[in-house]
Amino acid sequence: MMTLKQQLIQISDAGFSRIPKAIAQVLLDGIKEVRLSNLKKNALKKGDYVPDLEVLNSFGISTSIQELVTHKLLIINFYRGGWCPYCNTELRAYEKLKEDFAELGAGIIAISAETPEITIQTSNKNHLSFPVLSDQNAKLMKAFGIVFQLNKKLREEYTNFGINLSEIHDNSNYELPVPAIYVINKDLEIVYDYFEENHMIRLEPKDLLNVLKDEISTLYIK
Repeated sequence: MMTLKQQLIQISDAGFSRIPKAIAQVLLDGIKEVRLSNLKKNALKKGDYVPDLEVLNSFGISTSIQELVTHKLLIINFYRGGWCPYCNTELRAYEKLKEDFAELGAGIIAISAETPEITIQTSNKNHLSFPVLSDQNAKLMKAFGIVFQLNKKLREEYTNFGINLSEIHDNSNYELPVPAIYVINKDLEIVYDYFEENHMIRLEPKDLLNVLKDEISTLYIK
């Protein structure tokens, strides 16, 4: 069975082989722009506390982060959207290990700025059994410090790809999160963080599983 990393490399190779070099450069320049910003430096990190803001479930019902910590630990997967093949592949990889994480006392949720109606589609097409939640106007993600705004060239290319973020997010902000993984405990303290500006690179779920086995489960569970 291929690792998540191997699957993502396949997606990248196939995708970049189909698009003109000029468009590929716009996408790569966008990643570089985020890297050169202070986003990673200023984002919440291990040892920080998560604000207890509300997100919406697929029925549009509000729930707080505190209410979502039903296990000793909660893995929060911030993803770009159901239109992103990297995100879909990553979400399915975490679904496969859901029970393994549960045995270590860790639940999983996924959060994006998609509307509740679209989160249902994302959940269904990926056969996800963990909550897929909507962060309206990216309020929670902004509090985490992981949101950036698409530049003009990226907006144009996303539109050309058929990705209508105004409709998907129900606003005209053109904002996306850097894909990130956070693990928090019942006190809403961050006990692990993973932040990568390149959306084509993701944390291997088995690596996180090993971290929980070797470190967090003994040091941070309260």
